[in-house]
Amino acid sequence: RHDKAFRMPKSYSQMIAEWPIAMLVLCSLMAVVCTLAGLLVGNLPDFSEPLMGFEPRDTDIGRKLVVWRNVESHTGYKKTFSLSPYAEKKRGQKAAQAEEARTRRMVEQIYGADGFFCGPPEKSYSQLVFMSTTAGSLWNLQAIQSMCQIEQDKIRSHVQFRDLCQRTEANECCPSWSLGNYIAVLYNRSSCLEITQGDISHTLALLRACAPDYHKGILTPSCIGPETVRQKHSQCAKVPEKCTRFNAIYQLLHFLVDRDFLSPQTMEYQVPSLKYSLLFLPTRKGAAMMGIYLDNLESWDLFDNYTSITGMDLGLKQKLFQHYLLLDTKYPVLAILAIFLSISFYLRSVFITLMVLLTVVSSLMISYFLYKVAFRFTYFPFVNLTAVVILSSICANHTFVFFDLWNLSKSQNPSAGLSQWVSQTMHHFAYLMLASCFTTAAAFYASYISNIIAIRCFAIYMGTSVLVNLVFMMTWLPSSAVLYERYIATTCIYKPEDYWNNTGHKRVTLSLHYILRGLQNTLSETSKLLFEKLLPCGVIKFRYIWICWFAALAIGGAYISCSNPKLKLPTLETSSVQVFRLSHPFERYDSEYCHQFMFERMEHGEGQRMPVTIVWGILPIDNGDHFNPKSNGTLVTDITFTIQNPDAQKWLLEFCQKVKNKTFYYPNAEQKSTVCFMEDFLRWMDSRQCSQRDHSFNLCCNQFSFPYGSEVFLHCIKMMLLEQGREGTEMYDLGLRFDREGNLAALVLQFQTIYHYSFNYSKAKQFYEEINLWVTEEMKNAPVGLQNGWFTSKLELYNLQHSLSTETMVVMGLSIAISFVVLLLTTWNVLLSVFSVTAIAGTVLVTVGLLVLLEWQLNAVESLFISAAVGLSVDFTVNYCISYHLCPHSDRLSRVAFSLKQMSCATAMAASALFSAGVIMLPATVLAYRKLGIFIMMIKCISCGFASFFFQSLCCFFGPEKNCGQILWPCAHTMKDYSDDSGLNGSFACGGNEKQNRLRKVQESNTANEQYELQPLSRKLSDSFDNSTSTSKLSNRPSVLSEDTQVEDNRCPRIGMHPSLERERQNLQETLGDQQVGLCQCPALQTSSPYKHSSSGPEIHRERLCRDCRCRKYSPKSWDGHLPAADIYKIHRCLCSLGSSFDMLNISSETSISDFEQGLKLAESASSCPDVLELSDSYSQTERGYLNSKRDTLRLDLRETVFDISPAASQQNSSSWKNRFGLGSEGPVVLPNSQPDMPDVWIKRSSAQSSGYNS
Repeated sequence: RHDKAFRMPKSYSQMIAEWPIAMLVLCSLMAVVCTLAGLLVGNLPDFSEPLMGFEPRDTDIGRKLVVWRNVESHTGYKKTFSLSPYAEKKRGQKAAQAEEARTRRMVEQIYGADGFFCGPPEKSYSQLVFMSTTAGSLWNLQAIQSMCQIEQDKIRSHVQFRDLCQRTEANECCPSWSLGNYIAVLYNRSSCLEITQGDISHTLALLRACAPDYHKGILTPSCIGPETVRQKHSQCAKVPEKCTRFNAIYQLLHFLVDRDFLSPQTMEYQVPSLKYSLLFLPTRKGAAMMGIYLDNLESWDLFDNYTSITGMDLGLKQKLFQHYLLLDTKYPVLAILAIFLSISFYLRSVFITLMVLLTVVSSLMISYFLYKVAFRFTYFPFVNLTAVVILSSICANHTFVFFDLWNLSKSQNPSAGLSQWVSQTMHHFAYLMLASCFTTAAAFYASYISNIIAIRCFAIYMGTSVLVNLVFMMTWLPSSAVLYERYIATTCIYKPEDYWNNTGHKRVTLSLHYILRGLQNTLSETSKLLFEKLLPCGVIKFRYIWICWFAALAIGGAYISCSNPKLKLPTLETSSVQVFRLSHPFERYDSEYCHQFMFERMEHGEGQRMPVTIVWGILPIDNGDHFNPKSNGTLVTDITFTIQNPDAQKWLLEFCQKVKNKTFYYPNAEQKSTVCFMEDFLRWMDSRQCSQRDHSFNLCCNQFSFPYGSEVFLHCIKMMLLEQGREGTEMYDLGLRFDREGNLAALVLQFQTIYHYSFNYSKAKQFYEEINLWVTEEMKNAPVGLQNGWFTSKLELYNLQHSLSTETMVVMGLSIAISFVVLLLTTWNVLLSVFSVTAIAGTVLVTVGLLVLLEWQLNAVESLFISAAVGLSVDFTVNYCISYHLCPHSDRLSRVAFSLKQMSCATAMAASALFSAGVIMLPATVLAYRKLGIFIMMIKCISCGFASFFFQSLCCFFGPEKNCGQILWPCAHTMKDYSDDSGLNGSFACGGNEKQNRLRKVQESNTANEQYELQPLSRKLSDSFDNSTSTSKLSNRPSVLSEDTQVEDNRCPRIGMHPSLERERQNLQETLGDQQVGLCQCPALQTSSPYKHSSSGPEIHRERLCRDCRCRKYSPKSWDGHLPAADIYKIHRCLCSLGSSFDMLNISSETSISDFEQGLKLAESASSCPDVLELSDSYSQTERGYLNSKRDTLRLDLRETVFDISPAASQQNSSSWKNRFGLGSEGPVVLPNSQPDMPDVWIKRSSAQSSGYNS
């Protein structure tokens, strides 16, 4: 072994096999360095605003909204822009405005409600929504007093309330703005608990009388106050004085009762129904309310016999989301734990499970390093944390497949050694990993075309994680397997019988061991029956049904997803996006109650008018970081902007008239528009008479004709602003924006339209398209200095709706197209790529259809999951695709059976592990976690179904045979070689006409070929599944020896064999006598043979093993190449799983007659440790020639065997890596006879060499 340190590895597999620790250390160092660099360079991820980043950024509307927000944030005192060219005057205006606000609050406090309330209710106060417990009306004495009592019990009784409440002049907490308190004020009651039924009736009559004035817009806050204040507003003269008393009627209708109560449609109802009532607490919204919420409002007992709190707005949504985001982390952690427990259960190895966990962690941390340092992304959205669960699921699937292939390699070549095992495993696994990971990563990267920041960041991070995980699965995982086999894996440990019988707890341990062993054997047999026999037969036999059924599901999913009812577009802006389940009071307020009250509806609901804002002087260029929502960039000014030249003045005046003549223009008397500022300027100029004494005054008077000169225009318009500002009207805005030097920098014109703000996408789209088309046409005809104008409005929700409605399906389609291209580049087979993409597309469509039926709303988080659907649908289909592609058989049915037997158990185990992980995440309060669990459950189960049944059924019908559909390159000199009879030899049938047809084809097409078959060796037949298929087909090349003929009594001593079993074994030895010796010795070596002298070495070694079987722990010496192959096999302990796809895997006559490796006849004994093989009662009845009640016919694969003197096929070279093991002997093959007194059969070997396949 010392020479190994100075020997260069000849291949990658040899390097893995000989230097596993070095490979692990290298990977670990890379992971540690990248992790430290990622954590220490720059800032750590900040999840303080988890909802940030879910708005579209890089769209035409998004760019304009970002620039407009920048303009607004840079406008003000001592900022980039100001409304006035005189900064000091601006400062005086702000002071005057603040004084006016203080005066107004004092007036409202005096005249608002006789000093009872602390001013009017404001949106900045915390709010509670009450609803009747009995689903009746709240307008009754019991319900009104119940609301007061619940407030007292849940809010005012809390110890923190007195520290948070607003206080009166007497230093007492202000009363709440509630329905009961307003009635108490109107009728002079001390509290709401003392009002009477008569007070309620009189209040209802008063509301009936005043409600029409409110709905007509006559009753407004400006009508409250002394007579002098009311006289300034002409409409207030029409309002009766009783309707303005204490401002109670206006505030009741505007703030506290729902919009349907006494609306114009329900005015005539005798008993109007009050569904919801709002209560304003005298505490400000914000984080300070967290203590009261967690102590008294988080529970579900917010009700009594009359009313209940069903919604609330405490300003805590984001803060509470952060709280639950951390608190609910236990659910993703438990989900990940469930995945790795499944891996541990499947592999029965804690060490391998820990190494896989380190693979996931290392992949994520290296991806974070690349994301942050290499790609220079500064924003890390919280949705990137879902990559932990998603990558764990992908890694689990690959781990299951790897160790199934690993165990198959060991069972096929038990004497080959680690280097050969790694080589054979990686030949298949590397191909699978390249196809699967490249396709998955490409599907994730396709989401980069989305305009939503969080989705783009997730696409980059998730795709990079998959590619990094590919590297680790190709290096870390095989090195871990080699390390486990060499140093950790143990065979059965022999202990004498007295050791287990000397104490009670050891006997209990032994009994428990036997129980678990029995359970294990039962599960293994059940798994073998299900995945190796029933599933292949069920898929092939009912392929017509599977294709029709899954095609119908895909078509139905496409109709539901794309036609009717489709995914619902969001109805809330990003700031109010749903983060908890819909039953949460915060979500109910935003989604249901927010628009039930007039003050919310007028500000954010569908009752407000849509404004139009047209901007000149600032270009709509978003030069900020498009991957960081906090980076808004800087303003880019338009150097061509000017309005002082005569052409610009004329055009602006005409533009005003054009706007007024448009059908969408809405003249608003209360809110004056700035679109006609040029008219106001002309009117102001004409009103000024020229003075003979003040020549400075003459610069801006009616002696000048329109259009004015540039200097006159600029000077006079500044003077107009100065005069208007003297009145202290801070809100007066002509639309002009001045820089710090007082120069005109921008122009902002605004007006109202007849369109109302709408959550409906079609209505918002109509508004945007009409206004955008009109503005675009007007800018084309504008003068040079005004041609770069652009418009914006309240389009945040429409921008999100438009992006989601157009991008989601585009991203999905692009992901599927890219997946097809990647699969085509990896398999070079058109048919397999088309079938795989068809199964992936069907999975995605059915998943999205089910999400529609679950009433999912297409918000940004849901869009992210749907965008990731293609990436999560790839794994299982690619498993079967690559297995089918690498199958050594040429006919499609045998390929389907082969791929199902090889991959179905690992696929089902991965799907079940992820289903359990999804179930664990369902109780989470955070909606993102809960929806992630639902999505993973659905996508993985549906993907498993489509891959196992739909894809395989398509392959049964149209799957490529031999090299059909393969893209051939001119430079390729070799092709995958299939012998002429392999299609017949590898056919699969479950009975019926197909079996008979194939038998007839064999007999017709191979009459010239000689067939060898041993006649019945059993005295009784079996009607088992094997017998139904094995005796129905003949082959020109007999199959390998199946597991049913592997009868050997040489077993390692088991751990503390049970006394009864030991006695049975001794009795059996005495009874069978020489039969036991016959089992140990090879019959072919007991008769005359020219090869007898060549096999003396193996014979002696076999006899020695039969006499003295030792089970010991592996040591480095055990892997010495000089150790006899039989020794290695006998001490081999499999690392296989419970019910693995390769547990007792054999390609025998019940499935296909394959061109598999020599040594497959040892598959059963290699897939289960000798210590788990129990003595069967059938041995006591065994006679010579009896084949375990399975068959009456035995067929043998005529190639090199243990009795052949030819070199091992594994030591020969071949031109194709898929046909690596060839034949190297032309001598005869000895068929040993089961009767010692009968001669052996010598069979001449055919000159044609058959190709084997090694994966």
